[in-house]
Amino acid sequence: MALLPLKSGPVTLTGDDLSIEDVVRVARRGARVEVSAAALERVRRARDVVDRVLERGDLVYGANTGVGSLSRYRVPLENLEQFSAKLVSRHTTHQGAEVPPEVVRAMMVTRANGMAKGGVGVRTELVRAFVAALNAGVHPVVRLGGSVGQADLAEMAEIGQVLIGRGEADYGGRRMPGAEALAAAGLEPVRLKAKEGLALISANGVTMGHGSLVLADVAGLLDAFDVTAALSLEAFGGNLSTVHPEAARMRPHPGQARAADRLRELLSGSYLWRPGAARNLQDPLSFRCVPQTHGACYDAHAYARGTMEVEINAASDNPLVLLDDQSIISVGNFDVVALAVAFDLLRVAVAQVVHLANERIQKHLWSQFSGLPTGLAARDGDEGLRPLGYNSASLAAEARVLANPVSLEYRGQIAEGIEDHASMAPLGVRKTEELVGVARRMAALELTVATRAVDLRGRPRLGAGTGVACGIARGFAAADPEEQWPDVDGLAAVIAGGELLEKVAAEIGPLEPVSTSGEAVGPGE
Repeated sequence: MALLPLKSGPVTLTGDDLSIEDVVRVARRGARVEVSAAALERVRRARDVVDRVLERGDLVYGANTGVGSLSRYRVPLENLEQFSAKLVSRHTTHQGAEVPPEVVRAMMVTRANGMAKGGVGVRTELVRAFVAALNAGVHPVVRLGGSVGQADLAEMAEIGQVLIGRGEADYGGRRMPGAEALAAAGLEPVRLKAKEGLALISANGVTMGHGSLVLADVAGLLDAFDVTAALSLEAFGGNLSTVHPEAARMRPHPGQARAADRLRELLSGSYLWRPGAARNLQDPLSFRCVPQTHGACYDAHAYARGTMEVEINAASDNPLVLLDDQSIISVGNFDVVALAVAFDLLRVAVAQVVHLANERIQKHLWSQFSGLPTGLAARDGDEGLRPLGYNSASLAAEARVLANPVSLEYRGQIAEGIEDHASMAPLGVRKTEELVGVARRMAALELTVATRAVDLRGRPRLGAGTGVACGIARGFAAADPEEQWPDVDGLAAVIAGGELLEKVAAEIGPLEPVSTSGEAVGPGE
């Protein structure tokens, strides 16, 4: 499987090479954060540009002018620091569901890395404040105040509030005022300078931080569906010609080759490799098209991942400081339509994977297709697992609803018509997270049904990876569904926690990435 150990040691921010794995380490595993000396020097040089431009009296959006439609108003020189702090305070909305601490940490590390890029024009003190709070475990209380995806202003403002000694934070397991949390951690509030208030709030922290964690979860989800689909092939007595390496070589989508390669690894040693083991010349498409459909989802995920890693290492600010030109320009780098579109695409692809799993479940439960008793019942006339077919169909419908695109849903005319375009990326990320939860339940249903079908086929020899998965699923199954119902929720929790993939990977080892040419290894015995 693709489950590889995360690196150990601190995460060093350079502004150029932060990865999704790094974000996961900081957000979920509490990895320490550092900033490279070169990045800090770049930050210092960019701040020098800001100071010189302001000293000349040039207008700089959000530094010595208002923001949005208020940019026509100039802020007096003596009020610049007060304006920066007020900008942060006035953008907190104090409403909405609270964001989990792991998402807050992801927001903070991605923003700190964006500042390390140098285009923001803040002082090194502000970058260090983000890092110090992360390392001390000071987690601002952030509420989803309603971002439209052109910088998550309200959410980032709540992080900024704590860094300047206001707002609320969780520290040491307790909720307290931000100033108290900083003091308890031995930290001092930051006193903002010109432009730094805008720098704190004008960032897509929810989209990039939360989105990075969701992308990591989708990667594990796709691995889990490879496992469930492989076990379904064995439970159905499927024809493994569909995973033949030549099929991927002659249709060289990287994702298809990767999916077929993984299925062969999982099925290594399976009874299905014996001549004549397949029950059908051609199986239903939900079995036959697994490499193609899973492959499309892998490719969609790769696109989303690549787009995200560009964004979390980008200068996404407005106005933007140019070191070479020693100037500050107004731009639209805060626009994350690229991410919104990528998440829309990814949800559509995941929904296709969920749809295929639902169809396989229905085929297992239907004796006309499976050759086994209806509902995989132990006795004629019993219900068996037939009710799970309704659960499965319901989840597939929910997945289709969640897959609907949101990047075109903005209809606002905010800030007196100035802000007439938005990405809606945060909503796209949240819908993707919801879809992951739905899909995990579908994977648990497929494991449950496929394991029952395997048992009714006399427990033939399973593959190296599928055998492990089937053994795990049996611990949540019932010998007789009429007497005891399987624990699908418990199995879904095992999938969500990564235990399923860890145990399968321990048996078959990490799978090497497949080449873009589609070359792949053989199926084993």
